[in-house]
Amino acid sequence: MFKFNVSAPKDTRFYVGQQLKISQSQILSVQKVTIGIPSYNEAGNIKALLDRILSGDNHAFQILEIIISDDSTDETCEIVRDYCSSRHGNNIRLFHHDKRRGAASAWNEIIYHAQGNLIILYDADVLPDTNCTKELISSIDGNVVMCASNPVPVLGKGIASRGSVFIGKWLERVRSKQLSQYTVMGRGLALQSQIAKKIVIPSNTIAIDLYLQNAVLGMGYNVAYNKNARLSFIPASTFEDFSSQFMRAINGHNQLAEMNKRTNIHLNFRMVITSTVLSAIKDPMGAVSTGICFLLLPYFLTRIDNFNTALWSSPRSTKNS
Repeated sequence: MFKFNVSAPKDTRFYVGQQLKISQSQILSVQKVTIGIPSYNEAGNIKALLDRILSGDNHAFQILEIIISDDSTDETCEIVRDYCSSRHGNNIRLFHHDKRRGAASAWNEIIYHAQGNLIILYDADVLPDTNCTKELISSIDGNVVMCASNPVPVLGKGIASRGSVFIGKWLERVRSKQLSQYTVMGRGLALQSQIAKKIVIPSNTIAIDLYLQNAVLGMGYNVAYNKNARLSFIPASTFEDFSSQFMRAINGHNQLAEMNKRTNIHLNFRMVITSTVLSAIKDPMGAVSTGICFLLLPYFLTRIDNFNTALWSSPRSTKNS
């Protein structure tokens, strides 16, 4: 048994058995998928996501179940239960917890209970394109056991929103060029179930998507990015939410510094500069807006709590009311 340890999070560890070779023919012949959704106060989003998933282009595979791991204090649970009662035949499994545990615990719960051969993880506040799930599944082949989606930010009002969109487009650009610490984002991804069940994400992990990517790479498997697996989301549109999300991302990556060194997939400096320049040429107002957001970071960080913890304060501007 191969053991890969990381020192930063308190209980960071995962265990790997004998490496499994999974062919695309095996995947297509089974075609059974678990959709996993971690949720925390998503009353304004969860029904739209379920509708989008179930009305998608799902003919080439079977959605065996949808698992929702929920810590909500709003009406999310009631909405899901009403949804289940009105749509007979859809195997939606709701695991509700009265105490907030964090996204890592939600992913762990989903993976543990998943019965599908493939697991698709979607954030509760995204809207996948109708072919997103199919595109994610199509990229799992041979030694590629994990696929990242292409999150597309929806432009809102204000400088912070434009800055958030600029960063989102920059991330899309660099993802298409090379595998790096920015490839996988938790908003949407696919993972081979046999591999996922060999990984336990520490509950205090901030960047759970990066942890999962590093764990897969540490086992000797490959990670893919599919630009056609598109899903839309509302980015931060206030300076406070922008600052919180940006610093949480920085702290999450720093927390996994030792793990990142082992996988050695850092985005090279030339790519950072080139992508930034090209993105600024294409969207100069977005570049200026991003610069303003960065200049205001020191002020807004004094008004934010919990951006250095897995139980961060949820952004208000990214949720549908």
